[in-house]
Amino acid sequence: MRGCETIIQKALNEGRSFLLIDEAELICNLHEIPTPKFYVASDVDDAIAKAKEIGFPVVLKVISPQILHKSDVGGVVLNVSDEKELKLDYEKMVADVGKIGPSIEVKGIAVEEMMPPSTEVIIGGIRDSQFGPAIMFGIGGIFTEVYDDVAFRVAPIDRVDALNLIQELKGVKILEGFRGKPPVNLDSIVTVLVKVSDLMIDHNTISQLDLNPVIVYPDHVCAVDCRIIIEQKEGGK
Repeated sequence: MRGCETIIQKALNEGRSFLLIDEAELICNLHEIPTPKFYVASDVDDAIAKAKEIGFPVVLKVISPQILHKSDVGGVVLNVSDEKELKLDYEKMVADVGKIGPSIEVKGIAVEEMMPPSTEVIIGGIRDSQFGPAIMFGIGGIFTEVYDDVAFRVAPIDRVDALNLIQELKGVKILEGFRGKPPVNLDSIVTVLVKVSDLMIDHNTISQLDLNPVIVYPDHVCAVDCRIIIEQKEGGK
């Protein structure tokens, strides 16, 4: 995955410890992890044009090398329904981020497809100093705090490992259909778990990866937010 390594090394060379939104989305796409339709806009007119291409409603996210937790600083707006609302939200977001300090650099605004609500899960990768890369899976959304229900496997994992990881959860019944909700596509979750395992094995400069949430539907999944933490290794790899 030379393209992924180029993205990561560029960020490290710039002294960054995490990837920007567009970089993280591209890493996911290169590893065939499904994400929403996504564009980077340079100004409000460009954002409106990109939103029209995607189709309303959309999500706006600020892209800045100084901002990792976008929601904490007003850097995410969900469910933007039309051009007028987009213009107001865009201008407010840029103004709010600008109030943080003069060192904040806004490289653009991500305009992203707003995915329909459904069951949410969390998929992650961490690199432990003793055990190496490991994969995490848990129930997301409102059930995260209720169940505190997560499971781990040391990477690499195969499809059998991934299915066992899912079935370890106390809340697996939520995925199998709960209170009238249709069952989700377990096979597509298994595929993403294996892809994340491959990604963590392939790139030892990735110390942490969070797909949160991953929205799961009866026929597919979509990782609507991705955070990737990176660190330089000895020899620059």
